[in-house]
Amino acid sequence: MSHHEIVTTDHIEYASKDPAATRKFLEKTLGFHFRVMEEMGGYGLRTDEVKRGSGAGVRLIEKGENSGTIAYHTVMNLDETLKAVQAEGAKVVVPKMEVPGMGWHAVVHAPGDVLVGLYQSSRP
Repeated sequence: MSHHEIVTTDHIEYASKDPAATRKFLEKTLGFHFRVMEEMGGYGLRTDEVKRGSGAGVRLIEKGENSGTIAYHTVMNLDETLKAVQAEGAKVVVPKMEVPGMGWHAVVHAPGDVLVGLYQSSRP
C-alpha cells in the first residue's frame, strides 16, 4: 500500500486575524462549540459532535501569513507524504510538528498557490 492510498479530509482550520471573533461567528451562525486550548497557543478546537464531515479549528495567523482556510488531509505516513509532495513541487511552510496527544501535522504550499494541510494520527 502506498502512503497516499487512504487519504481523508478530517480537519478544516480557519487562520484568523481575530480568532475570538471568528469562533463567536461560527458559534452563532453554524452552532459550533469550541474549546480554547491555551497549551496550543489559544487554538480553538471544535468540540460539538457531528455525524459526518470534518472537525474544525480556529487559530491566529502566523507572521507573514494571510488569513484563510486550510483543509487538513489525514495520511498514513506524514514523512513519506512530505517527500512525495516536495518531489511534485510543493514547498513546506509549516514543518512537521507534534499535536500533543493526537499526532503530527504539516502545511505545504502546493502548485497553484494553494495551502494544503497534512496530518498523521498517533492513534492506531
